[in-house]
Amino acid sequence: EFIQQSFVRKQKILDEIKPLDDLNNRKENCMSNHTTEIGKDLDYLKDVNGTTSGIGTGSSVEKYIIDESDYMSFINNPSLTVTVPIAVGESDFENLNTEDFSSESDLEESKEKLNESSSSSEGSTVDIGAPAEEQPVMEPEETLEPEACFTEGCVQRFKCCQISVEEGRGKQWWNLRRTCFRIVEHNWFETFIVFMILLSSGALAFEDIYIDQRKTIKTMLEYADKVFTYIFILEMLLKWVAYGYQTYFTNAWCWLDFLIVDVSLVSLTANALGYSELGAIKSLRTLRALRPLRALSRFEGMRVVVNALLGAIPSIMNVLLVCLIFWLIFSIMGVNLFAGKFYHCVNTTTGDMFEISEVNNHSDCLKLIERNETARWKNVKVNFDNVGFGYLSLLQVATFKGWMDIMYAAVDSRNVELQPKYEESLYMYLYFVIFIIFGSFFTLNLFIGVIIDNFNQQKKKFGGQDIFMTEEQKKYYNAMKKLGSKKPQKPIPRPGECFLLS
Repeated sequence: EFIQQSFVRKQKILDEIKPLDDLNNRKENCMSNHTTEIGKDLDYLKDVNGTTSGIGTGSSVEKYIIDESDYMSFINNPSLTVTVPIAVGESDFENLNTEDFSSESDLEESKEKLNESSSSSEGSTVDIGAPAEEQPVMEPEETLEPEACFTEGCVQRFKCCQISVEEGRGKQWWNLRRTCFRIVEHNWFETFIVFMILLSSGALAFEDIYIDQRKTIKTMLEYADKVFTYIFILEMLLKWVAYGYQTYFTNAWCWLDFLIVDVSLVSLTANALGYSELGAIKSLRTLRALRPLRALSRFEGMRVVVNALLGAIPSIMNVLLVCLIFWLIFSIMGVNLFAGKFYHCVNTTTGDMFEISEVNNHSDCLKLIERNETARWKNVKVNFDNVGFGYLSLLQVATFKGWMDIMYAAVDSRNVELQPKYEESLYMYLYFVIFIIFGSFFTLNLFIGVIIDNFNQQKKKFGGQDIFMTEEQKKYYNAMKKLGSKKPQKPIPRPGECFLLS
């Protein structure tokens, strides 16, 4: 009888272990690191004899002794739950911006609780594996080493440029370049140079027509100009050593700095040698007004605008060609409609035009001139006598500068050598309305569109929409952009049965 009871008991244990083993075999299709942690009541499950049939007690065989009624109560008990895997489709970790998991600290806390519960409870149906730690993406650090000083062609042609930087003078030269590179790349150095550029530009504003009468201010400005020139020369030398000739003279902004500093250097040398009164030196000194342009290379936003303008030149030329061809049509039409019709007889004393009752044509004006010298037969300054003048007239109309006089002269015109009459040709208004719509609004706005398009291309070239952001703002923007692109997945409903029935 004892052997029979033992056999029945063992068979019941095997029947209970089998579905649990099947569940363990299917755990590869689940996310083992996405688990739910809950408390347990060790005194809950008791067999019919009053002993714990136990979750967390007894041997590995005794803990599965659960009859059918207790097994169902184990599932339905609200105060006791177990760690179960969550399907991939039901995981909330795909969307880190949900309310359940709002920060990494919450995730770490959940993982710690999960590890504690897994160690204290033996009733888990699956093994909890160690969550895979995401390796942080290491961004490449900006190099703090200067590049080669000379080009490969110079090194191959001149053997003296081939210096080993591992020992001797080559090592000392390399250390000097590294020191100069760190100085030039330092934020304080850049801020100081920008401050000097602004001061030198402000000093140039004090040079006016009364500068010779203000001896003290003139002397101070001369000394300040020398100090600024020395500082800019020192900056140029430091950049030569730090960047090398290859990098320095292949950068357009460095070329701009080089030319402006050379102008100041030539002016300073001419003053020292006593040639400051020469006409060529005086003309060269006016180029010092280019100093504010050096500030453009110090600000990224300004560089983008300048690069956009320079990059838009080829496209602007194409738009200009289209505009010239389009305006040529209206210029030819204007010559055919208004050539020689803008002449009129005026009183040279008052500047008023004679009435048509007094002067009807050119002959009447000539007769009036013979009797009175104050009369004159003259033409409007901007007219349509030829295609060249027609282009100039259309330019004024397109820019809305003095275009009303041109339009009124066209509307008042009658014929060649006839005195104009007020609104004699009203239909000529249509010519100017059509040109303003197609020749001004459409063609001239193409220039603005080309510049804006090139500006957007420069923004994409230098980093997209975060071109004016700091490094921290760029990181935050990229993180939010990645999270914003994630869409919540529709959760897959948990099947009601353990087997998929079609």
